[in-house]
Amino acid sequence: MSLPTSAAELKAQGVIEAAQDPNSSVTADDAQQKIVTESKKAGVAAFTFNPDASPEEKAAQARAVGTTIGRFASTPLICTSL
Repeated sequence: MSLPTSAAELKAQGVIEAAQDPNSSVTADDAQQKIVTESKKAGVAAFTFNPDASPEEKAAQARAVGTTIGRFASTPLICTSL
């Protein structure tokens, strides 16, 4: 694991832990956004989907940003729900 990857993972882990702390102002949405942002910076396909969306709607959303999920078969894929 490279140093930049380690730093990104630590940042994401820190925001997750902060979101779990009831005394923190960091929300689960903040943590989710950080995970998606750091994943994209690392070259990982990352999407945030409506949890009630059908698989077809999620695939359409992924295609709308100029990618197809199948293209990333050998690349990690991060999907989160709102």
